[in-house]
Amino acid sequence: PEIGFQIRYLHFKKIITEHIKKNPRSILDAGSGIGSYSFFLHTQYPRAKITGGDIDKEKLSFSRKYIKLLKIKNVAFSYMDISKQKLQKNKYDLIVSIDVLEHIKNYKQVLYNFSRLLKPGGYLYIHTPHENQKRIFSFSKNWHHEDHVREGFSKSKLIREIGKLHLKVATCYQTFGPFGRFSWETNHVLLGKSFVLAGLLYPLLYAVALLDIFVVDSNGWGIALLVYKPLKK
Repeated sequence: PEIGFQIRYLHFKKIITEHIKKNPRSILDAGSGIGSYSFFLHTQYPRAKITGGDIDKEKLSFSRKYIKLLKIKNVAFSYMDISKQKLQKNKYDLIVSIDVLEHIKNYKQVLYNFSRLLKPGGYLYIHTPHENQKRIFSFSKNWHHEDHVREGFSKSKLIREIGKLHLKVATCYQTFGPFGRFSWETNHVLLGKSFVLAGLLYPLLYAVALLDIFVVDSNGWGIALLVYKPLKK
């Protein structure tokens, strides 16, 4: 019962259903983790070839076992270091990278790799934490993420780096507004104290979290960005 994942999923679903009208044939879930977004993409685009890539071999093993259990044929998972390996040009119609960039030191190389992998007319969806996150509860202000290279980005910085790669912004706004912040932080605190209590209050907090996709807040804790690669003239 992790509210943060649900909020990221809600914004992801909203943006791709509203902006991507042509079904992609090839999709990359970059930093796929346990494969949650890859499985959603399978339900959304059952005819697409979907690749989940990650550097965590345990998570890749779990994902592979899960697709075998569910007998899913159009999703495959492979080891992929998106910041280093030589990548094929113009390969994917859609690339998804959700809460990955904050873990990577050389994020500019990753953005360049994404632009290279993307087909003309293809889309890149990025979600990442905002660099300035003001906690609601005073006892939770010292939170930090040991696995993050940086806490996040500013919206202007992310758009500026994207612009250097000649990618065009389809939509960009901040997520985790007041409803998202309250539900996520409350859920996070509860998970640290009592998993049972967190589970009992989860339905209520999830109902509050649903409001996040309707309220755009310039102080939101996350950034959702959809860009596209212009068609060649």
